[in-house]
Amino acid sequence: MNKVIEKLIALNDIDAMLKDAESEEYKRLGFQTKEQCIENLKKMRDEIAASIPKSILRRYEKLKKKYGRGIAPVVNNICTNCFMQMPTEVASKTDKNEKVETCENCGIIIYWT
Repeated sequence: MNKVIEKLIALNDIDAMLKDAESEEYKRLGFQTKEQCIENLKKMRDEIAASIPKSILRRYEKLKKKYGRGIAPVVNNICTNCFMQMPTEVASKTDKNEKVETCENCGIIIYWT
């Protein structure tokens, strides 16, 4: 798998953890999050973000703002962001996960499971 895709997946996971840790719903349910934990997550996020090419990071951030996430897996040839089936030409590629690709329907960055 392409290293940039791996970093984008990690960044997406950290963003999801930060969103949960900072949400009022999370606190209302009784979960306690220490500020140090949130600060460590933010530091890890900054380190990973700094290692991603700027143009790809900008695209990820724009998609995250629009969809709530910047990258989505393709499972059984279906984009898990828009739930549309990938065209046969795309699904039959042999170099999946070797370069950063986007869903032809919704535009989110995709990776193949």
